[in-house]
Amino acid sequence: FSDDIELMTGQRPGAFWLICWKYISPLVMLTILGSSIIKNIVYGSYYNAWDAALGKVVEKQWPGWCWGLVGVLVLLSALWIPGIALTRLCGIHVIHDEEPAWFPVEELKEFHTILPHKVTACERKLFFMKDDGSEGLCCPIGGPTTADV
Repeated sequence: FSDDIELMTGQRPGAFWLICWKYISPLVMLTILGSSIIKNIVYGSYYNAWDAALGKVVEKQWPGWCWGLVGVLVLLSALWIPGIALTRLCGIHVIHDEEPAWFPVEELKEFHTILPHKVTACERKLFFMKDDGSEGLCCPIGGPTTADV
């Protein structure tokens, strides 16, 4: 990821941005999602509707079928991510990899005068970077290698 940013901008992203992208942003998004779910469970969710008999706007609670529809839509879109990851981990390829498209890596390296980056011990520990510059999700080892795929 850092190599791609460096190719696009000509500068390697600093530790602040890497920490934000890897840790802070996902934590903030999960906090917002979690607090939203908890708020809806504790307080319920309401919408404003016009009541002609009263002649004013009243708050009405969403019916249960709406929450069911929301749950189905969220699960249909989100379950593909862990589902595909689990099938790949088990060695089953539901979606086969396509041949990567051409990208002017060498031209961009020459244009920005980018030298090969040596991964530091700090980057290995903080961002789980491997020696080739790729970044692991949780740890620098484990999971299928490109030779296995």
